[in-house]
Amino acid sequence: MRGLAAPILIAVLVSGCQGGAPSPTIDALPQEISMSAETAIAGDMASRFVEAMGNEKPPSISVSPTTDRSGEALETALKLWGYPVLAKEEQARAKNPTTKVAYGATAFEDIVLVRLSTPEITLTRAYRTNSAGAQPATPLAVTRHR
Repeated sequence: MRGLAAPILIAVLVSGCQGGAPSPTIDALPQEISMSAETAIAGDMASRFVEAMGNEKPPSISVSPTTDRSGEALETALKLWGYPVLAKEEQARAKNPTTKVAYGATAFEDIVLVRLSTPEITLTRAYRTNSAGAQPATPLAVTRHR
C-alpha cells in the first residue's frame, strides 16, 4: 500500500498543473478597433462632452490622443458640434488659452474603455465593438474637477 501512495500523490499533483485557463496566444490578444467603431465612439463621446459642458464652450481645444486615428475621429466629431479644434502647429501660435483634451481608448476582446478628460471634466464609458461600429456597454461616468 505504501508503494502505491507515492505514485498516486505524484499523479494528483501533476494533474492539478494541467487545468486552468489556456495560455495567451496571438489570437487571444486584443484586436485593433475598426475605423467605424472609432468613429461611432468618438461621435458619442463628443456629444456627451457637449452635454456635460453645457454653456461652458471653451474658446479652442487641443486634443492629445493615444493614437492618431482616434484623435482624428474625436477632432472631427468636436468640429461637427461647433468646437474650434486647433491643429498641432496652431497650438504653439495660439494667443488665447486652449483647453487641453486628453483622449484614449483601451481595448480588450470586444470591449473598449474610453476616457475623455479636460481640466474641468472627465468622461468615461465602455463600448462593445464589432466590425460595423460600437454600442455603449455601460452608462456614462462624469467626474467634475473643481
